Amino acid sequence: MKSRQRKIIIIIILIIFALSGICVAENDVKEERISSYEDLFEGFVYFADKQKTSLKAVKEKFASTLDSHYLGLEIIKILLKGPQLVHLEATWPKGTKINSFFITDDGKAYIDLNPEQGMMENMDTQSELLAIYSLVNSLTLNISKIKMVKILIQGQDALTLAGHIDLEYFYKTNMLMVK
Repeated sequence: MKSRQRKIIIIIILIIFALSGICVAENDVKEERISSYEDLFEGFVYFADKQKTSLKAVKEKFASTLDSHYLGLEIIKILLKGPQLVHLEATWPKGTKINSFFITDDGKAYIDLNPEQGMMENMDTQSELLAIYSLVNSLTLNISKIKMVKILIQGQDALTLAGHIDLEYFYKTNMLMVK
């Protein structure tokens, strides 16, 4: 009797595992189908050159179905992750996190970032400018709704990023930083 109950329990467990595997496989196929039919557009994100003297444009593909908010979040995540190309440098310190991001109806974007403690102190004036404009240019040139960008640090209106460049104002696109 006990061996028959064990066999039934084992069979039930095997059926459950088999069904969950089928569900997972179906979900993977659906996601592949969606992404393969999804319209993509090419945009640009901006990283620093090796000498950290200017920004360089890097092509990225984004889903055209993303609204402005989610597209902005994707762009910021790519910038904070850093470049995949060895001849480029990240403009933001590793470990910088997004606290929040939103866009107002009048075209102002607010980005609240949380860099790891002490990571910003090593930045000089040029590094600060590159960090600011990598975000600003990447957002304003890819999202037509965004006209200007305000960067907040840890939920507050910071005076500067690392002691050099004023963050009290909104920033607009600056293609003079791009070479």
